[in-house]
Amino acid sequence: MSSNPGLTKQIAHDLITVGRIPLVLFVLVLLSALGVVYTTQQTRSVIAANDQLLMERERLDVEWRNQLLEEHALSEHSRVEGMARQDQDMIRPDSKREIIVSQ
Repeated sequence: MSSNPGLTKQIAHDLITVGRIPLVLFVLVLLSALGVVYTTQQTRSVIAANDQLLMERERLDVEWRNQLLEEHALSEHSRVEGMARQDQDMIRPDSKREIIVSQ
């Protein structure tokens, strides 16, 4: 019994001598499969991040439009004139009280 090599030694010997090409191909297939899994995971992560950024952009666009509407509403002439009359007791001068400054 001791003269016969063990099954493990025999398999290792066969892989190294006879099955070298299939072993290399098997390792390459495994590496390729792991590469596909890694690339798929990275792609999904990037797509999720892109979706988050698009939603944030949309939210900021809506906020920007609201800010523009508010700015236009606050800067209307009638509103500014009303605030000047109410808060500052300002009135529009008549033509007798106007002073024209020329250069």
